[in-house]
Amino acid sequence: MKITILWSSLAGYTVAFFRELAHRGGCRLQLVYQPIESDAPYDSFDLSFCHEDFEDTIENRPSLEERVNSFGPDVVLMSSWRFRHFMKLSKKLKKNGVYIVSTMDNIYRGTLKQLIGIAISPFFLKPSIDTFLVAGDRQAAFAKKLGYYDVMHGLYAAEVDRFKTTKPFSKRLAGFLFVGRLVDVKNIDGLLEGYTYYRERCSAPWDLKIAGTGPLEKACARVPGVQMLGFVQPSDLPAVFEKALCFVLSSTFEPWGVVIHEAAAAGLPIIATFPCGAVTRFVYEGINGFIVPPHTKSIGGAMLRITKKSNDELEIMSRQSEILAGLWTPAKLAEYFMDSIQWQASVRKKKLSSRNMG
Repeated sequence: MKITILWSSLAGYTVAFFRELAHRGGCRLQLVYQPIESDAPYDSFDLSFCHEDFEDTIENRPSLEERVNSFGPDVVLMSSWRFRHFMKLSKKLKKNGVYIVSTMDNIYRGTLKQLIGIAISPFFLKPSIDTFLVAGDRQAAFAKKLGYYDVMHGLYAAEVDRFKTTKPFSKRLAGFLFVGRLVDVKNIDGLLEGYTYYRERCSAPWDLKIAGTGPLEKACARVPGVQMLGFVQPSDLPAVFEKALCFVLSSTFEPWGVVIHEAAAAGLPIIATFPCGAVTRFVYEGINGFIVPPHTKSIGGAMLRITKKSNDELEIMSRQSEILAGLWTPAKLAEYFMDSIQWQASVRKKKLSSRNMG
């Protein structure tokens, strides 16, 4: 089977998924991706597993349709519907019998833009997209409103094996860890205020390590007990997770949050806020962490609860995180995706053939 991937900027976990697809017998990949629009100095990726790969630059766009048609895909996996040139191309390919899968991590919030999107879905989405590969249940609920009922789940899968560690939990340094952009949507103020609330009520407070960069970096550095790690290459993140006892994600808006899956794979108890979509899969209240509102006292209170746990209790929470993380991996996502599209694509072709014969 030949799969064309029309993607946005690459990330380690998406490349891991694509690599697993390529390693399945009889599967060839054509990867079209957009350059990273970020000041962060990310390492480049090895894409040698692809039959063909090229950047979606202005210079390459005039030849995009010709190159995709020359490859002759059976299936297209497209990164959402926000790129007009991808949508235009997928519409043409769908008419020719190619099965089109779009990804989706949006959640329904009842905004005017989403209401308009629901109204025009039959005219804008349906001609270009057969189904969605969604992140989780919250996204599936939105897809249903758009008129898509039979969707695939599990868009994001962390590189679980890379984050596993053999270092005993009891040998790790006591400390909380936050990994992410230092911007308002991550509720950095709430995190810092929550941590201060925690320090004021704990006789032996843990440090808070912050890995990331952004406009709120200076505010973080001024808080007692906070250690700034700066930007960390994705390849170096496992070592950072290994030096903490609890992961914290304080976002006020986080449709998913792959970093929660990564933290679970590293065997960390997790404190995460309700808006983080990944809590529905990788955080069980009181089992491997706490799910809290994005409020100062709630975040700080959860930190207190963690530090009051005994070493044995924290060890149990760590093992539960590892178990949950192992339930979904890039290899399992690739297997599930291939099983789904092979059947769906065959149905799509049969329908098209019957229509043409009629």
